[in-house]
Amino acid sequence: MESNQDSSNKRLAKIRERRLEKENRKKPEPVRLQSFNTYDRETESYLEKSRQNGKQFNARWISGILALIFGALSACYAFLPQFRFDQITIRGMEKISKEEIIYFSGAKGEPVFTINPEYVRETLLRHYHDVSDVDVQIDFPAEMKITLFERIPVVEWDFGGSKFWIDQEGMVLNETSSQREVIHVYADSYPGSLDQQDRNIPSYFSMDVLQTIKTMGKYVPEDKPLIFTYKNGFGWDTENGWRIFFGKTDTDMEEKLRMEESLTNYFLKNEIQPVFVSLEYKDAPYYRFMEN
Repeated sequence: MESNQDSSNKRLAKIRERRLEKENRKKPEPVRLQSFNTYDRETESYLEKSRQNGKQFNARWISGILALIFGALSACYAFLPQFRFDQITIRGMEKISKEEIIYFSGAKGEPVFTINPEYVRETLLRHYHDVSDVDVQIDFPAEMKITLFERIPVVEWDFGGSKFWIDQEGMVLNETSSQREVIHVYADSYPGSLDQQDRNIPSYFSMDVLQTIKTMGKYVPEDKPLIFTYKNGFGWDTENGWRIFFGKTDTDMEEKLRMEESLTNYFLKNEIQPVFVSLEYKDAPYYRFMEN
């Protein structure tokens, strides 16, 4: 009995295997995909060139549009009257004709973009020596404001009856409208002259000479002018009636002033009335008496 049962089971197992084989034959075989790497260096180079060409193309378009815009603006500045200087405002230096200043500025009727404010400033400074500085401002669309600053004199030099002025930079001025207080100097010459007959007024005084004048001016007695002579330099008339000189520089001025005080006491104590005292050389002072 057992052998019959085993044989039946084997037949059943074979039948099942054959059925499975038939069913498997009916199923389609799976598709096998094969990958290929087509993104090589040539492809990468081609794509990079394409991107660069695209950027260059866009940049050319942008540059072209900007060029057209700037060209249109330049044409407006060049040809439209709204962008040409018509009204120019002048301030300061009332003694100078405004029309003359506008003429020398070279801006009247010119397009805005052709005018350099610094060039206008330098041009006006060259033409007007009495002007210490010039401020040029340009406002949109075509407005120019020019302000001139007059040189401020600090010294009035009375030179043999004719006068000139010296400003804080040593520049010589032939005239001035300033009402400021100045140091008055009565002179028969000027520092640096060739001789006492030299009448060629210099165009400027050195800063050393100007500083000497300022120093001397602090010690001049009230209501007395500063005096300058070709031979003795700077000095003044004292309140006691004699004229004293300190030389052509302010070297050792404090010590010379102490010497003046000592000599003044000596003259008063001994009832001496000099007419001239020189302290140009502190180690060799000298004076002259009044002749009877």
